Amino acid sequence: MPSYTNALQISQEGKGIPYGGTGEIREDGDANYGFKNLKGRLDRLADIPELARDEALHDLVASLNAPESAFGSVGCVSALVDESEGHRVSGYVEFAFDSAEKVADAGSYFPVFFHFDRALHVMKFDDKVHFHWELMGATFRRTDTMGFTVSVTVNTGWYPTAEEAAIAWANGLDFLAGYLRHVQPEGGTPIFIDG
Repeated sequence: MPSYTNALQISQEGKGIPYGGTGEIREDGDANYGFKNLKGRLDRLADIPELARDEALHDLVASLNAPESAFGSVGCVSALVDESEGHRVSGYVEFAFDSAEKVADAGSYFPVFFHFDRALHVMKFDDKVHFHWELMGATFRRTDTMGFTVSVTVNTGWYPTAEEAAIAWANGLDFLAGYLRHVQPEGGTPIFIDG
């Protein structure tokens, strides 16, 4: 029995991209800083407060936004959680294909999810990490494109120390980044354009 889980669901909610946010603290203690277009502009990573405190998340977002990547990022966050059961790290990264044609069909994401699941199995990924993929409708306003994004929420299991939880988190994000780097772009009309 593997120590990880990997699941996919479809949300009935939706969002517009870009979206605003001024950094006000929410009830959950985090803040929304709004959408930042990072595609091909890795110099802008320093403008994302969430990435300054999490090297693994920083590396994943950098990978998603590399010029040669099939994707662009939409949002992210992470946090260390201390509970009576132990320590864990929780967060997510949301991304979309950088193609109006690919994002238009939610089914475009299923092969990415499926082959990631197979890679976890074949490579015998062995950290207590839970990957939860969620498709959501989105309107990419700068290109007037209706389509879908996918969020991958990552939660480690409970660990005796914060350091062990952080290692499991980094291993999970590193595995996800390595896998997504191998998804080849298929062309199409870019949606992550500066406007």
